[in-house]
Parts: sequence; structure tokens; C-alpha cells
Amino acid sequence: MEKTLIAPCGINCLVCGMYQKKKDPCKGCMIRTTRKSQICVIKNCSQSRWTDPPLCVGCAKFPCRRLKQLDRRYSEKTKGTLSIIENLLAIQREGIDLFLAEEEIKWTCSNCGSLLQIGSPICPTCGHSRGKS
Repeated sequence: MEKTLIAPCGINCLVCGMYQKKKDPCKGCMIRTTRKSQICVIKNCSQSRWTDPPLCVGCAKFPCRRLKQLDRRYSEKTKGTLSIIENLLAIQREGIDLFLAEEEIKWTCSNCGSLLQIGSPICPTCGHSRGKS
């Protein structure tokens, strides 16, 4: 997993459904050529631009109202299994490299080794349920 695939808000773009699409996939939040990336209020916040990598956790206003709203939406979408604020706190606590190693384990299907997807309870490749071993 690459550091550039962690969005400023803490989302791992690699496991986003838009990134994994077969036809016209998103190239990730840190790529300026994508429309969503260009208009994203969180990504384009002037505060996160000055941290390296540019993550919201480095901001004095962390977590801001917009980030809390986005975190709530992802928490609802994933039935409480994903918190982007927790992702950012983990990066701050453990460092980006350890976070990426943990993300790779968390988002790899235990049955076939394919990438899982945010919000999906089953592997898109083999249909294996996420929680089962």
C-alpha cells in the first residue's frame, strides 16, 4: 500500500469502491486530475496542506465539523466498522508505515487474498464473508 492512497481525511483510497471500479476508476484523492479531488472541501482545506503527508490530523482544528460529518457517514455505511478519525489517530500514534501494514491485513480477504471494499460485507472476488476465517 502506498502513502499517497491515504486521503487527508483518513480514507484508504485503495479499498474505496470508486477506486476499485473496472470502468473509469477514481485514481485516488491525492491525484489532482479527478473532479471529486478538485472539489473536495476537506482535501482542499488550507490547514492540511502544510503537514507531510497532508493529513487532517496535523491540523489545529482536528477533528473539524466537516471531518466529523464525514466520519459519521462512513461509520453508518460500514455499520460502525470504520472511523476515519480513528484512522488518523492511528497514523498519529503509530506512524504511517505501521498503519499501512495494518490496513493491508485488515482489507485483504482471508480466503483468496484479494482486496476487500469499504462497506461491503463480502469479498468482491470470491464472495467470502469478511468476518469468517
